Amino acid sequence: MDNLFFLEAKCKKCGKVFYPRYDLGADDSWVLTYGQKELPVGQKAAGAGGPGFNISKRRTGPQYKCPWCGNTDFVHCGRCGKITCHESGSENFTCAHCGNSGKITGTISGDDMKGMVKSSGSGQ
Repeated sequence: MDNLFFLEAKCKKCGKVFYPRYDLGADDSWVLTYGQKELPVGQKAAGAGGPGFNISKRRTGPQYKCPWCGNTDFVHCGRCGKITCHESGSENFTCAHCGNSGKITGTISGDDMKGMVKSSGSGQ
């Protein structure tokens, strides 16, 4: 499906895997809509042999949250490059994948997600 894709993430609190879902919005931006406990049958997480998408144009929908703990944000680890859910407003993080911890700096950009989500080259 070209109108949605999933990333793979881990819950900061319980360490379980979940899948943030992006849907293509009417304005041609990717909308982070849901955190799902399982991938739908036949889907692969982007960057794991799945399709590539350019997410330089994106936003978070009001209904998004980690399905395990309810956190409404996620962080991209600077050490291992993986995603961990994150409590909105907190300045510090601990990666659920590799244990890296520290103060959050900057924001996630489309360039930060390369490798997880490969640019489709469509210029979106």
